[in-house]
Amino acid sequence: MQDILSDLADPDNIFAHLSYIFLITSMLMRSLRNLRILALLSGLAAMAHFIFRTQDNASLVWDTAFVAANGIQLVLLLYRSRRGLMKSEERELLENVLRVEEPAHQRRLLDLMTWKDVEVGEVLMTQGQKRPPLIYIASGAAGIEHDSTLVGVCGPGDFLGEMSLIRGEGASATVKVTNPMRIACFDREALMRLSEGLPEVARAFDHALNRGLAAKILRMNQSAVPAG
Repeated sequence: MQDILSDLADPDNIFAHLSYIFLITSMLMRSLRNLRILALLSGLAAMAHFIFRTQDNASLVWDTAFVAANGIQLVLLLYRSRRGLMKSEERELLENVLRVEEPAHQRRLLDLMTWKDVEVGEVLMTQGQKRPPLIYIASGAAGIEHDSTLVGVCGPGDFLGEMSLIRGEGASATVKVTNPMRIACFDREALMRLSEGLPEVARAFDHALNRGLAAKILRMNQSAVPAG
């Protein structure tokens, strides 16, 4: 045990420790891109250990092959994700809001959405509307009205129509544009079919919509406190 602790405390083994830290952390990643990056860092740290510490040429050869394989796959992954030349709002939605990083899944989702600009006064959905659209807001703002009373506002990063999608009910409120907006409208039926075939996409939407609902409810509650 003392020898093990001595090896762990030996500063000359720093690259070996880093290699294992990166490798273990990579196994915790849900993102394929982050997994590849950490695996690559693990391999590079191991290479440094074999070069400067052990001079183990056989292990160095195999580790170099590991680094090369991960590097190639990472380059291909990044290339495929950018080949479609996504706009900034599309990248924000897919990578930061939905957190979908698999290029093939990103392309499928891009086919299901239509981007449009809407002006002040336009009604995006009405209270009681059956099967209202599922909308993502990239910029601008809108007012949320229930029984003709303003109960909240929504803005960049918010979804609209998510409650109807989750619960299968009509729209619970009317939404009117208050500042010019840039929005993405999803094909609900196509999205449901895609989610049935790709559980990863279904989970991504579940998490994103739940986070959005929680943030929206919190804002509405905070705005209601002064009024109360």
